[in-house]
Amino acid sequence: MATLSKTSSWQRDRATRLHEAYLMIERSMQLENAALVKSLQSVSAQLDGTSLAGGHILRASWRTLRTLYYVWVKGGKVATALITDYASPQHIKRLPDETVAEIKRLATTKTGGRDKHQNGIEAPAIRQKLQERWWKGEALPGLGTWQEWFALTYPALALPCNPPEFPWCDKTIRRKMGPKALLRMGALGHAAALKHMPTMKRDYSKLRKCELYTLDDVKLDLVALCELTGKVIDMTLYVLMEVASRSIVSFTLKPKNAIRAEDVDEMLAHGLQTDGFGIGVDYPTHIWFERGTIACSEAAQRVLEAGSEGGIIIHRTSMDGGVSWIGCAADKASGHSAGKAAIESFNRNLHRYLLHLPGQRGNNYGNMPANLGAGDPMAKDASKSERGTLAAEAEKLAQFALTAALLGQKADLKLPLLTISQLQQEVRIVMQLHNNRRGHSFQGFHHESEAEVAPGVWHIVSTR
Repeated sequence: MATLSKTSSWQRDRATRLHEAYLMIERSMQLENAALVKSLQSVSAQLDGTSLAGGHILRASWRTLRTLYYVWVKGGKVATALITDYASPQHIKRLPDETVAEIKRLATTKTGGRDKHQNGIEAPAIRQKLQERWWKGEALPGLGTWQEWFALTYPALALPCNPPEFPWCDKTIRRKMGPKALLRMGALGHAAALKHMPTMKRDYSKLRKCELYTLDDVKLDLVALCELTGKVIDMTLYVLMEVASRSIVSFTLKPKNAIRAEDVDEMLAHGLQTDGFGIGVDYPTHIWFERGTIACSEAAQRVLEAGSEGGIIIHRTSMDGGVSWIGCAADKASGHSAGKAAIESFNRNLHRYLLHLPGQRGNNYGNMPANLGAGDPMAKDASKSERGTLAAEAEKLAQFALTAALLGQKADLKLPLLTISQLQQEVRIVMQLHNNRRGHSFQGFHHESEAEVAPGVWHIVSTR
């Protein structure tokens, strides 16, 4: 029988609590002639869900207590009878810590693409890798070669001619692979591991007006016609959001890869001077850029922070990428979007706001309509639209209109796609509709003052 001094703290705590409860039940049954089941039900209500040492929880339904009661009686009514004996058979050897570390390393190795469930390398594959090295005579961490392991494990037997099977099964390796957060962190990255880790919830409702701005760029899921060239091009939108109210303060819309740092500086300067916004009064204004996208220039940052005398503080997120472990190829660096859920959510909704417009291409090439034909990445010249498609015909009409304009003629054509100017006007309307949405419950946006300008006619005069 196990002893209390040689077991874990939570096992001692569990055995002591149950032992005291059974002694109380015994006294109640002797003095008050109480029924065993009713006593167990009463004790179950007190003990079930109790926290034990080490963060364990005591599960104590009355049926479980009844089973353990007979174990306690059979064991001599002592606390040690309630200690579970989890000792492994003597012939089973424990995996060395060095071997466990090697299993975890293999389980967190980057191996390329993943399925939709983001599954990494499985235990049978890890065992196969270890077994191949084992049969080749390589020394495994913590075990050595198979000859060394066999001589140490079975000293009375002669060394066999052929190597034995790897001595641990898939189930054992699966238990040693580590928690899901570790597997996702190593194989996919920090973002994939977040849902398996404790996270911090940000409460934007505590923000004061203009206390936090954030910026991000998003590639629109539609194409437009360039007025200068008549070509079908992809468009990128860069937005500045005031996080407390989720209002879009300013934006810039340009062809893909055409937005520069000076465009961001101008958009930021315009946004901070927009009516109803600006910087905080008696508290600093924080501006959050995602590193890896087009961000505020270093010169503009120094001007803003120094000119506002600490009223503006600019932050830049970290970068994901680099070398995961020695010997691994370096990952392509990308901006880390942590803390930008508000603007990422707006970007997702923006595509839905614009779904009524022509030229929809979807979020990837596989989703693009077959008749659009805008920029086939498999074509020899991906910049040319496929003949006979909507994009190609739209380019013909746009270039005809350009040629006519050069000759002093006006071609009044109805194009099947929007021009950049038309798309910009549609985006401006969407931004106004988004900013005018009601229902925000953020600090500083709870009250509206109205005035009766005519009998029965009320107008909003201020919002606070």
